[in-house]
Amino acid sequence: MTLIRAIEQTFCKLHAPTLEQLKEALQSIERHLIFVPDFKTEPNQLPYGRNVVFSSPELEVIVIHIPTSRSTAIHNHGLSIGTAYLVSGSLVNSTFLLDTEGYPVAHKDDFIQAGEYFTAPANQIHQLSNPFHEPAISIHVYTPPLREVRRYLPYSEVLDYVI
Repeated sequence: MTLIRAIEQTFCKLHAPTLEQLKEALQSIERHLIFVPDFKTEPNQLPYGRNVVFSSPELEVIVIHIPTSRSTAIHNHGLSIGTAYLVSGSLVNSTFLLDTEGYPVAHKDDFIQAGEYFTAPANQIHQLSNPFHEPAISIHVYTPPLREVRRYLPYSEVLDYVI
């Protein structure tokens, strides 16, 4: 069975899944996840590669490729929750809290190694970074499909003076 077929058969059965159900479903096809790198894409307009390999009204599955010395923007996942599996490489998952003005402030860094699962709970603001010497490739499952994702700029990157 191919990776895409395993994804279709497993995730089409889920309706409004919880984070735990998403993780269990991803774990159930773990033997197929060695083929995830076959679906990686190189960065184009973003600093990382992003390939939607499956989408339905309930969820979407995305392969993310973060080359060395690259990061995602600081962002949330809108109304979605998700779980992911790091197939190769290492990542830093930095979470943020908003200050009183609505700017992200660093909260916590989690180091993720190949073979580990990680989650994106509701309302999480985070950034995935790859400061390591090899590319990182992961597979992410979100429900509902990603919509209304918001990017955040730290206060230090916002021009706020009057000329």
